[in-house]
Amino acid sequence: MRGHCAALLAILALLPVLASSDAAPARSIDWREGVLTGRMVPDIALRTASGGAQRLSDLWRQGPVLVTFFYRRCAGICTPFLEWVRDALQATGGPGREYRVVALSFDEADTIAALQGQAAALGLRDAPGWTFAITGTEELAAITGAVDFWQRRNPTTGQYDHDALLVAIDGQGRVLRAVLGGPEASGRLRNLGAELRGTFVPFYRVAGGASWRCFAFDPATGRSRLDWGMLLLLLPALCAVTAALLLFSAGASREP
Repeated sequence: MRGHCAALLAILALLPVLASSDAAPARSIDWREGVLTGRMVPDIALRTASGGAQRLSDLWRQGPVLVTFFYRRCAGICTPFLEWVRDALQATGGPGREYRVVALSFDEADTIAALQGQAAALGLRDAPGWTFAITGTEELAAITGAVDFWQRRNPTTGQYDHDALLVAIDGQGRVLRAVLGGPEASGRLRNLGAELRGTFVPFYRVAGGASWRCFAFDPATGRSRLDWGMLLLLLPALCAVTAALLLFSAGASREP
């Protein structure tokens, strides 16, 4: 009996450590998103699909800006990715007065006509809150470097391998939040869209943060619910109570 009690107590002592351990690898998506928070973004010059010229700061002074990257000739993820961004943001009200989306081409071959074609293909040619833009070589290198946007051109096909990245920028030109990934990141993008529209989002994963959370926020309803992390938090106490009851029952059964 004493051996069983000692083993049980050892397990109970380890549970808080196990519950708080960080299971995310050093270069996880959470880590890459988190390290961008607070970084300064260069104020680059933009040429837009309308043919106009403006600076990125002209937009972020009006409110938060959500920047993403694409290129028109992309035969891979660009159009499906932008469709997902469009639909996920629309689920929380979409861009407009509260914030804007800038879809920035990273292909120097793209032209104003290419921007117009991409916007039209997505049904966003005249959509409020959306800006399709190109920029110069040095400024493109500056902004992609600032937000760790990775891309590599295949010399055989002329296509690019690249990140699927969105970066929210606040009114001072700092990264407010980043989302890396596609439809599997829908929850994080909806959270971000809700926050940019002024909804208080109380819970976010951060760089190096634990995978288990006590609460999860649903931007579609604006409500929070208990998550699996709460169970892990309460598990040591529940196990301790159960062990105490078992020991008490065992002791009571031995009484004459």
